[in-house]
Formats: sequence, structure tokens, C-alpha cells
Amino acid sequence: MKCFRGLSLPPLLLLLSLAAARPARAQSGCPDPQASNYNPAATRNDGSCQYPITGTALPPKAALNPELNESSGLQVASGGLWSHNDSGNAPVLFRVDSASGRTMQRVRLHGTANVDWEDLAADATYLYVGDFGNNFGNRRDLRILRVALADLGPAADSAGAQVIAFRYPDQTDFTSRLNQHNFDCEAMFFAHDSLHLFTKDWVDFKTRYYTVPAAPGSYVAHLKATFDVNGLITAADINPAGTVAALLGYDTRNGAAFAWLLSDFKSTAFLGGNKRRIELPSVLRVGQVEGLAFAGRDQLFISNEQLSNALVTVPAQLYGLAVGRWLPGTALATTSPRSTDVGIVATPNPARQRLHLARSAGAAGVAQVRILNMQGQEVLADTLAAEARQQDLDLAGLSEGVYILEVQLSGRTHTQKLVVP
Repeated sequence: MKCFRGLSLPPLLLLLSLAAARPARAQSGCPDPQASNYNPAATRNDGSCQYPITGTALPPKAALNPELNESSGLQVASGGLWSHNDSGNAPVLFRVDSASGRTMQRVRLHGTANVDWEDLAADATYLYVGDFGNNFGNRRDLRILRVALADLGPAADSAGAQVIAFRYPDQTDFTSRLNQHNFDCEAMFFAHDSLHLFTKDWVDFKTRYYTVPAAPGSYVAHLKATFDVNGLITAADINPAGTVAALLGYDTRNGAAFAWLLSDFKSTAFLGGNKRRIELPSVLRVGQVEGLAFAGRDQLFISNEQLSNALVTVPAQLYGLAVGRWLPGTALATTSPRSTDVGIVATPNPARQRLHLARSAGAAGVAQVRILNMQGQEVLADTLAAEARQQDLDLAGLSEGVYILEVQLSGRTHTQKLVVP
């Protein structure tokens, strides 16, 4: 037996022992059991998941008021559902009752115009209006209007807006060509301090994904990726947990409407994870779908522009669609509870009826707990006594929407977004 530096192991056993000591390498592949190419050994999603053709009905919730016959954007913000009309209409935001479709509030943005409003986005402080519709491909005034949510209170009928101007880094030709170019845009959402835009490519039926800073100024958009959506993208949104994004669209070649569900992505690589297409009914049945908003972790609102031609008339409507059945469990699982930076754990989130508060080890003293709406107004308050380890906060009196949870303990304050679906 040949020895190796004093070791008496045969060479083969030595190599095997060294290999066993090394950590297992991450294996790329498709980790979604719903995919046709599911790889149970995959530990890293490489974006390769493929899915069977999946179709669904689109249940109507309510008819929209005729004044919103060209509903082109949707967003849940400031405790309500907001929409607007597209080009040629007044620069007005409409707050809509999601149960009846009735208009509850109208807010005119003064000092601006509706050149071609196409989508809405929101963060905890602002509502963003995408004035970037570009049917002819010749606009040099692409912009996003930023409106403070504090100015959209229930009594407001007008508000001001700041301008985020931008241009595409890859557009050099501004010749007017109606629907014969790839520089239209109708889809946007907010995430990670930026606005994320998805184009409506009339020529190649793809979408290009850009980012723009969410602060007033003039910018060159950053092109991050391209995705073959096989259609025209008309709206986008991301769920409150930031785990699922959705793109809405239709195909002018055959009238098919569809939604793409994006999940299991890392950070802002929204096109790097699972991409699943859900076939919706034809636009001849549901209209030209142009508005999309998450109302919870896996609940969507969809709206359409009125469609009227020689074949059919479809009024503007609000639809509801649950998409959880088509998503991996990792996208829907509640984030593992963790202590806030003041030592109080609040679960679950989203929370429908009750919010459970639990004290971490070492978090001593009286904790003051408040829930604020998006205007910063207190809607609920409670106290976690110094001797209490846990306590439930009753949320039954809160309307559906996004709120701010504020916890004060030992001179420190923690705030986080809270969703009531």
C-alpha cells in the first residue's frame, strides 16, 4: 500500500473523503412542482420553468360608472382603489368602490394635463401616474406624475403633482408611426425605491423592462431585460409582500387576453424567476383589459376600457381574479416572523381580523402600538403592558387597504407596512 504523507488511506478513498467534506454545490433548475419540467433537486431557480397552457374565466365584480369608460390604470392606495381614464380625458383620479364600481371621489390634478395616462403605482407616501402612453412613438415628454397620498384624503377634490421626466436610452428614431414601433408603455409598479416600467412593443410583441428613479427630476431610463410576452402589455403591479408581480395584456392578432405571473425572483430580477402565462377570455368578451392591481397577496383587480364595435359592446367593468392556485407555495407563504428593531413580533401580514403581537426576549417595558392610514391618520391604537408577553389587536373595524404599523418601545420607534385584505 502506497502512503501519502503518512496517511494509510488508499488514493481512491482519500479522494472520496475529500469530496464528501466539500459543501454541496447549488443546483440550478426549475424548483416549482407545478411546472412540466420540475426538478426536485434544484436549489436555485434559473428561470427555466415551463408550464402547461392554463386558462381561466374572469369573474365580473361590478360595472364602472360611465365616466370611467376608458379605465386605463388601477392601484390600491390610501385606503381605496384608484383609477383614471387615458388620453384626451381630464386629468382626474377616481376613487372607486371595489364592491359596487361606484365612483366615491374625484381628484383633479391641477397644473397638468392627461396627455396619455396609462397606469398607476404607489408606495407608502406617493401615488404615481404614468403619463407615458406613446402610440405614435414620437413623444419627447414622457413623464410620471408624483402625487402625495396625504393630498388624496376623503375631502380632497384637487391636488398638485411633481414631475419625473425620462427618456429611453435605446430610442434614437422619433418618426411618427402609429402602432409601428417598440417605444409605447402602459405598465408600471413601484418596488425597492424605484419605478419599474414594462413596454408595449407593437412590432415584436415583447416587453422591455426599464427602471426610473421615483424622485422628481429628468432621467435616462435603465434597460434591465427583455421578455417575449407574445402580446401587448397594458398594466403591471406587484403584491404588497413583494413576492409576486403580474403583467396584463392582450394580443391584437387574435383578440386573446392574458396575464403573466412572475414569482420566485431575487430582488428586482422580476424576469429571472418563474414566468407563468394565464389565458383570459377574449377581449370580445371582457373588453380591452388595461387596469391591474393587487388587492392582497394573491388577489387581483382588473378593469377594461369599454369596447364597442359592429360585433359587440362590452361596458367598462371591474373584475376579480384569485391567482394563488397558479403560484408556488414559497410565493404565498407568510414571511417568517422576526423581531422588529424594537423587539415586538407582529403576525400575520397580511392580517384580516387580528394582528398578533409577541414580545421578543429582552424587549422590556410598555409598548405603544398604532395603526395609521396612508394619510398618516391614526385609525387604531393599543398598549402592550410591560408584564404582557403577547396580545391580539382587533382589526375588524378596518377597511381593506394598506396601513402603517407603528410600535414604540424604550424610546425607539419601528414602522412597517401592514396589509388588511
